[in-house]
Amino acid sequence: MWVFVNNLLFDIKLSFLVLLLLVILFLNFSLYCKKYIKLFIFIILWFSVWIAISTYNISKLENTEKILTNYLNNTKHKIEFSIKNLEKYDDSHKIYVWELISIDGNKISQKVDFLVYFPLNYSLKSWDILVTNQKLYWFKDLWNFAYKKYMLSKNIYFKVYVNYFDRIWYEKPNNIIFEVNKIRKQLIDTIHKLYPEKEAIFLAWILLWAREDLPQELKTNFNNSWLTHFIAVSGFNITILIVFFSLFLKYFPIWVRNIAITFFVVLFVLLVGFSIPVIRAAIMWLLAYYILMSGRKWNLLTIVLITAFLLILYLPLSLNYDISLHLSFLAVLWIIYCQWFFNKLFSFLPETLAIREAFVMTLSALVFSIPIMIFDFGQLSILSVFANLSVTWTIPIAMLLWFLSIIVYYVYNPLWWIISFLAWIFLKWDMLMVEYFGTRDWALLKFDNLEYWNYLKLLYFIILIFLITYFKE
Repeated sequence: MWVFVNNLLFDIKLSFLVLLLLVILFLNFSLYCKKYIKLFIFIILWFSVWIAISTYNISKLENTEKILTNYLNNTKHKIEFSIKNLEKYDDSHKIYVWELISIDGNKISQKVDFLVYFPLNYSLKSWDILVTNQKLYWFKDLWNFAYKKYMLSKNIYFKVYVNYFDRIWYEKPNNIIFEVNKIRKQLIDTIHKLYPEKEAIFLAWILLWAREDLPQELKTNFNNSWLTHFIAVSGFNITILIVFFSLFLKYFPIWVRNIAITFFVVLFVLLVGFSIPVIRAAIMWLLAYYILMSGRKWNLLTIVLITAFLLILYLPLSLNYDISLHLSFLAVLWIIYCQWFFNKLFSFLPETLAIREAFVMTLSALVFSIPIMIFDFGQLSILSVFANLSVTWTIPIAMLLWFLSIIVYYVYNPLWWIISFLAWIFLKWDMLMVEYFGTRDWALLKFDNLEYWNYLKLLYFIILIFLITYFKE
């Protein structure tokens, strides 16, 4: 709560003023009830610590911004930088995240990331060190979206459009990162061997978040059909990993299973890259697995809150401005509290291969996330529910077959073509649905800026709190 307040105010004096008002309210309440004094003191100390932590993080951002302000002045500067990862594509550019090394020969001691826009025909290699002379640009807020602070929540400060550069040297990473990237490349090559080109690109995107050859048309169709959450690498991938290796290592001691599963989950996170949904899923399901193996009862809401606590400690601004974090946690919360309602609604569906469970989880996550996506993206597909229902039932079966086809290819090659053919059927079906619903332009409703948009969002959160309370009771 106090990280959220401090992120909004960006002023420690105002934050402590809000805290002072709360202290007065708590103090009056405690004096009236003549109890809860110890709890009251603990809460005040706890909030004070978090205001201090949040203020420290914000001051680091502000200090870095002050240093960079001297260079974002509409003139060209010599910048030296090293590649981190491919962020995304647009119609005319490949957009990479790079780490800043120096500007005009001045070394930057703070860790500063930025977006670099390259023409689509440019070829770059991982761990290249480049130098170029270009203008630096701040991010601008969109109509109802604090885009600048959203990028700051990911430690990305500015952007650069590069038309020419010099490759000055190649910085080989440490052996672990080098081997992980080598494995990733081998897996992507295997996927392209097993499946036709379009299906291979789609599958590599889903399993490994590989966007190197991603057509803009496919991405647009996913966005328009509101099926993007299926290619956001997160919980389902990690769930399959944990279930598969739990069965495979069933007769090993618990400590061996814990170490092995932790290793494979961490390896998977390294393979797909660090993003909020995949880190959230990794922390949540590892915590759940450890508790399960210890023989203790576990509470999903508690695990969700611990995961949120760890992520906010690492990326404080993400609490306010990272939409992927909002949607990721909202989806999980609505599944926790509303799953029984949809389970009853779809009781006619079979439980075989978790078909009913997939329907219930998808609708629970989708229905309550729709308003947030409207508020932040300004569009809605009126066919989104039908698009999700057409694809949802395939996901549990398809994901399992996709994983198995790759593993069997390496373990027992003669069987791979059978499993890969079955997996291809589901891949083809999913792509047909994405293409069909994604090209129905008439079904896409777009919303212009509303004067009271943020008030509607606040009202929506109040309604959600009521619904959680209602469903919990």
